Amino acid sequence: MSNLPVSLPYKGEELQQWYFKKATQDPHLKEITRLRDKKICIMGGCGQVGSHLVTKLYEFGFSPQNLYVNDDLRLGQRSNLPEPCRENVDVRSHLQYAQDPPHRPDILIFVGGRSSAPHFQTLADVTDEIETWKAVLEWCVQARIRLIFASTSSLCKTRPSVETQPVWPGSLYELTKLVMEDMAVQQTLADDLTVQICRFFSVYGVTEKHKGKVGNLYTQLVWHALEQQPFEVWGRDGHFKPGTQTRDTIFAAEVCRAILHLLTLPKPQPTLEDISDLTYNIGQGQPTSVKDMIEQVATLLPASLQPITKEVQVPDGIKNYVVHTWGDPQKLIQTGFQPVFKQHEDNLKFIIYALLTQMDWYWSGVDNIRNHILQSNC
Repeated sequence: MSNLPVSLPYKGEELQQWYFKKATQDPHLKEITRLRDKKICIMGGCGQVGSHLVTKLYEFGFSPQNLYVNDDLRLGQRSNLPEPCRENVDVRSHLQYAQDPPHRPDILIFVGGRSSAPHFQTLADVTDEIETWKAVLEWCVQARIRLIFASTSSLCKTRPSVETQPVWPGSLYELTKLVMEDMAVQQTLADDLTVQICRFFSVYGVTEKHKGKVGNLYTQLVWHALEQQPFEVWGRDGHFKPGTQTRDTIFAAEVCRAILHLLTLPKPQPTLEDISDLTYNIGQGQPTSVKDMIEQVATLLPASLQPITKEVQVPDGIKNYVVHTWGDPQKLIQTGFQPVFKQHEDNLKFIIYALLTQMDWYWSGVDNIRNHILQSNC
């Protein structure tokens, strides 16, 4: 196990055992492992959520040969995946992949495409994404593939957000996600597409460093502190003070558990009069201010690595900055989903330790979980 460059007030062995227990004693393990005979395609599989999904499936004993990963590596990297899953990544664009798929999966998890408002500059970026989405939907309808995909909580303008509230776009990113949702709903009602829509709230995780300035605020804080670089705390005069904005944050491993749990449920049965069966909030339901995030991260790091912050104004190019997110997760909970990664401090300790060990500690723990689950015939 790698030596740490600094001394931390917690031990790697204890953190690894903590994560090991979360995985091997997962209350949904039996139901999820019944999907092992399914062929699963993860589009966007080298990005943050996608790579955590591949890792979770790998931990749970799924064969890498039954996991089809597509990622053009613009917003992801192979090293985010368990080593046995890295070689066979299909690096074509999502459009090329959907138009000429090398396999026919049973399930398609779409967590690809541009993942943040700064990735969109003009309507051409929107139409580019929608052209890809059209190809994905046509493929799923034609091949009868079960689809589950990522949308965004940024669409939700009232809080706490529920799945049935009216939504509208304030950015090109939100516009893209709204059109994707509507296209999927129409194809479900007209062409019997089996689909589930996941509105992600603020997701933070281990394999996120490649996202840089569009990463989660929690993890950006950690990276900046470890590198002793100033972290910009945004505000807007007359609107909100720096650090008072809030995010409903959720650990990426929990997001993956929620997605896989939804795939164990019966297929949705929407009607023209009621489509509420399709959409789920994927959040924790507890907003945290950026000021509180800074304080939490500070308590987890030694004096030599305390966060350095710099208050600045929201960049002029961001017209409709999302100040608050807060989702109501009760619909997901009522399906029987049991969250296990509730404590942000514990999750952040795990992320910090993984980053300080250059990830080898993390991957050794993932392999230990997989070996245990396979040997236990779970």
